[in-house]
Amino acid sequence: MTTTLFTWGYYGWGNHTPKLVKAVDAVETSRGFQPPIFVDIRIRRSVRAAGFTGPAFERLLGQDRHRWMKSLGNKFIETRTGPNIQIADPTAADKLLNFAIESAGHKQRLLFFCSCQWPRCDGEIACHRATVADLVLKAATERALHVKVVEWPGGDPKRIDLEVTPKDFTAVKKGRLTVPLGERVDLAEVAGLSWSSIATLHSGDETLHRVVGPAISQTSGWVLPVLYWSFDPTSGLDEYKKEAQKLRNERGLAAALSS
Repeated sequence: MTTTLFTWGYYGWGNHTPKLVKAVDAVETSRGFQPPIFVDIRIRRSVRAAGFTGPAFERLLGQDRHRWMKSLGNKFIETRTGPNIQIADPTAADKLLNFAIESAGHKQRLLFFCSCQWPRCDGEIACHRATVADLVLKAATERALHVKVVEWPGGDPKRIDLEVTPKDFTAVKKGRLTVPLGERVDLAEVAGLSWSSIATLHSGDETLHRVVGPAISQTSGWVLPVLYWSFDPTSGLDEYKKEAQKLRNERGLAAALSS
């Protein structure tokens, strides 16, 4: 049996944490799991994001669904000396793994998180959660455990078709970086959409493709973030698939398994 842990960055969610929890819970429930546990791996919690400063997120979730593991934080944030990523206590990865295994027995999975948008940049580690993921996988390998770590919400990229209004179609065609979904959406589907999925938008006789990620909440409603679009309007689906896979690899969005 494989134990799955999710990495995650709260970038863009600071003012929408109740909707975040609603979306994540809908996704995991649809997969047959209990609402997940969030593990904060920041070394400090004094931040500008209202929903994640101090104990704000912990209060929203309740103590049963939140744990702060400062031991897995990045010391560089405090010291500003030495390497950019320095895990405070690397051995704490074993404790995180134990917690994930224990929680799996209750049909709950873990999201361990920080603030950074992407775990990697051009394939290189850009966020300390990627280093923590490597430590967890190393610990699992040493214990001969089957473990998978993947950026939330996991899964395989897919292609979806969306009917949008002529106004929204034109806005996206001109470079809008989100695809509006409105408020009445199937959260389990759109919030569980894997990174680097491809959305094909339709409006009348017109179509266009965009590489997208899972839905996020904005003041205007639910939207799909656009990760890539081609300036060449004749670009076909094959090019978008190629770019989608490239982005997935460069940003560290694919699953990694213990040896």
